Amino acid sequence: MSFIQPLPPFDGSMGTNSTSTKREKDQTAWLPVLLCASALCIVIPAVELAAQPNPPKGPSETLAEPPAGEQDPAPDNSAVNAAQDAEADSTAAEKQVSTEGAADQATNENAKKQAAQPGLVKDADEETADTTGSAAKEPERVDTETSPPVAKARPPVSEPGPAKLRVAIWSGAYGAAQQEVVIKRFKTERDIDVEVIIRSNGAPIDLDGGAPDVSLDAAEFSAAEVETGCSAGQLLEIATGKRAHDVTGSDAARADFLPGSLKPCGIGAFAWSHVMAIDRTAFKNGRPQTLADIFDLKRFPGKRALIKDPRFLMEAALMADGALAGEVYGLLATAEGQKRALAKLAQIGKEIHWVDSSKAAIQALASGDAAIAQTFSGRAFFAVARGLPLDIIWDGQIYSMTYWAIPAKSTRQELAREFLRFATEPQQLAAIAQRFPYGPTRTSALALTKRHLTAGLDLDAFLPTAPENLSTALAHDEGWWRDHRDMIETRFAAWLAELNAPKGNKPEEAEAVEPPKKNGRR
Repeated sequence: MSFIQPLPPFDGSMGTNSTSTKREKDQTAWLPVLLCASALCIVIPAVELAAQPNPPKGPSETLAEPPAGEQDPAPDNSAVNAAQDAEADSTAAEKQVSTEGAADQATNENAKKQAAQPGLVKDADEETADTTGSAAKEPERVDTETSPPVAKARPPVSEPGPAKLRVAIWSGAYGAAQQEVVIKRFKTERDIDVEVIIRSNGAPIDLDGGAPDVSLDAAEFSAAEVETGCSAGQLLEIATGKRAHDVTGSDAARADFLPGSLKPCGIGAFAWSHVMAIDRTAFKNGRPQTLADIFDLKRFPGKRALIKDPRFLMEAALMADGALAGEVYGLLATAEGQKRALAKLAQIGKEIHWVDSSKAAIQALASGDAAIAQTFSGRAFFAVARGLPLDIIWDGQIYSMTYWAIPAKSTRQELAREFLRFATEPQQLAAIAQRFPYGPTRTSALALTKRHLTAGLDLDAFLPTAPENLSTALAHDEGWWRDHRDMIETRFAAWLAELNAPKGNKPEEAEAVEPPKKNGRR
């Protein structure tokens, strides 16, 4: 039905004064109607448009942010940067998410060519500087609200100031997923304002500084940061003691968390992992399926693209040689254990294609320069999402976790506990994993995690914490590497020099060194 009626016909004659006056009145009377109708034509669509909800940010938007997380090994910072290495592939992955029919040889060859093209994948190492040994950048403060400010709820009596939290999270796609799921949901459901601080480049958090009214209330930390902060009294004890259930819930809920995810001062959220990946088209008579297979050149010939860094590589070599996960770091702390790991690597020395990053390792796989690559779980996922015919070998995976914790200086500790309880609920963990493929630390969350929202891949095959992927896994010990890094890197460098020396002119083998004794014990 039209709101606008036709005007009376105009015959062009002036007629009598009364007729003219009447016509003028008729035309004048319709003028407000026309103006009103015209306004409605503009206002109604505008109102309808304003009433439409903003489309949710999909991973294609959030994954395009600067990387923060999984990265090639960096001193004392491997788990801090848990997403950087994977995220460099995320934008390209979402432009080429079709993996159906990847077994077709022609499709596989095309995918390899695309993955090997220079510039196809943005280099995480170029985007994110290693903060170790250099001045850390000031954490970036981000306002996550694009709509009018949320009304602030009345704070608990014991909590000073308004109901507002200051929360620090990792940067990049993983951090974007945390904002989309945890931060926004918490703000909406609890009617609480949350100020987000981005830990760009893994910027450290000053747990001693800050005035009470601007103190940090909750943050994500690496395992080493949680242990150090807890022992120094800088983090609140939340997973043990009388108030352990305030965050983790009942005994049944605590049992839902995977081993190692509950520390006295930290609640594990997600795990990322070091793995080996193979080009499934490179092996005609069976494919490598175990870590030991990686070191079997007779059955599985081909180049191995390995990162020139002893971390992860030394552990993997020992496990491939038969060491159990629980024995690895004890062995590596001895001269004999170091020698054993390096001897295992020497078995494939002639077929090692050394690279500086897992990005380069995957590109070597894509270009055909290698048949096997050392990489990380997130990067492997995005390579598969782009169509690269990869298989992940989960045997002997080495995983790290990221933890939520509460700084002891927080003046809103009760609200922070409520936030951590919310952030580690199964629904939130599953929703984040479906946006960024890290492994939730709760069994019930794994049951809720199905397919990646945009890539459409079944996530069971890519999550480090999936039960079938954890059976032979090793928890990466950041504290051990902090204490032994110099010793192991010196030994590794000497071994590399020996491996690369011309035949008949090899340098003398460097002596393996054991760490100094402390209080009579190693």
